[in-house]
Amino acid sequence: MMRWLTISSVVFGALALVTCKPKDITSPLPGTVLGAARDSFFTPDTIYVTVGKRVRWTNEGRVYHTVESDSSLWGSNLLAPNNWFEVRFDSAGTFPYHCSIHAGMVGTVIATP
Repeated sequence: MMRWLTISSVVFGALALVTCKPKDITSPLPGTVLGAARDSFFTPDTIYVTVGKRVRWTNEGRVYHTVESDSSLWGSNLLAPNNWFEVRFDSAGTFPYHCSIHAGMVGTVIATP
């Protein structure tokens, strides 16, 4: 009887490991607007988002970038290629931003109600 309980515990534990997957924290939430930093520009250069939604910038270039609000409301650390940075816009407005490493690499987020 004890052996049967041990075997069934191992089988159920293995099934739980196979069927229970951790939440993928890299997948954007529904409604997230996607943008990218490339080697010398942001794309799109103007992003439209609804208040309460997020914008995610992924570094699709070959060099490091940052994504920083011109008014210092938010800013990323250095983003290595393929890394991303995300901001939720909780108020309406126009939010210019830039890469602090590359002069002239600029964009704008327009958040509307």
